[in-house]
Amino acid sequence: MNWLILIFLGIAWGLTFPLSKIAAVSGGSPLGLTFWQNIVSGLILLVFVTWKYGGLKIDRSLYKFILVVTFLAGIFPNVILYTAAFHLDAGVLSISVSVVPMFTYILALCFGLDKLGLSRCFGLIVGFIALLILLLPENSLPERSDVPWVLLSLLCALFYALENIYIDKIKPENFGPIRIACALSITTAFISLPLAVFSGQFFIPTFDNPSLLYSLLGIGAISAVGYSTFIFLIGNAGSVFAGQTGYLVTFFGIVWGIFLLSEVHSYFVWTSFLLIMVGIFFVRPKEENT
Repeated sequence: MNWLILIFLGIAWGLTFPLSKIAAVSGGSPLGLTFWQNIVSGLILLVFVTWKYGGLKIDRSLYKFILVVTFLAGIFPNVILYTAAFHLDAGVLSISVSVVPMFTYILALCFGLDKLGLSRCFGLIVGFIALLILLLPENSLPERSDVPWVLLSLLCALFYALENIYIDKIKPENFGPIRIACALSITTAFISLPLAVFSGQFFIPTFDNPSLLYSLLGIGAISAVGYSTFIFLIGNAGSVFAGQTGYLVTFFGIVWGIFLLSEVHSYFVWTSFLLIMVGIFFVRPKEENT
């Protein structure tokens, strides 16, 4: 059962990369897409939180925490992701964002939250080589002009890693991950709305542009359902088992891009993907014996 849930998460979350690409090239702007994705996922999560907890009750002591997480995991990475998605293949985008565990480990070392380990350092070296293989060869990416956008998408992964470190350092009490995700989505929507309006990036998805409308609804729904399912899997099978979702998300991000967008990747891209998976395997934390 747990393996089926794991595969479901990989298939579902992997789909968000080509959907993000479709939304970006169908007329969606980064801030506008950020608003609509988060208002959809936020409302879905709010229904669940209201059913399970009687509503989203946030203590005033958590306001700063929610605001910081909103920018680290909501505003900044979403805007970066949609900006890069306009220029990059969905498969390349999924590979670029998959390095979050590596960035998280580097930051954890910098903040004294983790210890230096030989095997994990080996994973970092393999991951770095994978990125060089993705970026440096002349024929790796479809266009050499894609290189800056890959680097930008790495910044997206860095923000997610900073979020991981911040949540691990603060460890809010009596406010679980699903409620954090709900508060994050709703706060991101409220902040991104005026930013989108004043920057001229706000839009209203309509049935006249079904590609934009359905891709947005899909991303929002997958974000909400996927995260809730992921939390269930952690509780049911442990964090290390659930963490294997990342491998499948990246793989299915590439597969969905091939299937939906007819993407074709070079040998360099496939080699980079395989090496990053190896790097993540060595960098990931090991399950502690209890």
